[in-house]
Amino acid sequence: MTLLAIDTSESACSVALLDGGTVIDSKSEIIGRGHAERLLPLIEERLLAAELTYGDLTRIAVTTGPGTFTGLRIGLAVARGLALQGNLPCVGLTGLQVHAAFAAHKLGCDTVYAVIAGRGGQVFMQKFNGTERLPAARSAAENLDIEDAIARIKTEPGVMVGTASEATNKFKESGLSTMLLDAIDIVTLGLLARDLDPAAYPPEPTYFRAADAKKAIPIIPVAPL
Repeated sequence: MTLLAIDTSESACSVALLDGGTVIDSKSEIIGRGHAERLLPLIEERLLAAELTYGDLTRIAVTTGPGTFTGLRIGLAVARGLALQGNLPCVGLTGLQVHAAFAAHKLGCDTVYAVIAGRGGQVFMQKFNGTERLPAARSAAENLDIEDAIARIKTEPGVMVGTASEATNKFKESGLSTMLLDAIDIVTLGLLARDLDPAAYPPEPTYFRAADAKKAIPIIPVAPL
């Protein structure tokens, strides 16, 4: 079984190829923007390096969010397109789940707070049981102000794991136990997704917040006719 894992939910563009529990190839590039231009070439480069083709793929895995709207949609579109073209199962996991699983594997701690930076000084945070291969959620994912998230962790201590950013650095500065990563660990995504039921973990976007868009207010008031 050759599984392709994809993550474009944040600033990284990441892919991995796995055969069961064996990593064939993986690459993660911090690009900020430009996922649409970089993702397919990156996949093709890794396939070529592994002497594989799209026809060798048997399963796709992708992060479903939270993250940047454009990057997230690109990864999901490519994953679903490849799955549709090859009639392959496609599994979606949140970046929070993948962060928690990475920390659980590395640390084996009881409580993990997975965190991803949001907008306007806020973060997405979810509490997990850190002793399981696919950590069980112990709270719903929330979009919180950083100060509120830090206070929440202090009431029930655990390890905070997240992608390094200006927002997540504040957890470390507050004295909490933290594990900051360059990106969502793409290999962990692949390892988790190899045995999951695609019907239970569909590749659908997960935003965890209401849309930011609001009805526009005219700059110059218009008098009624």
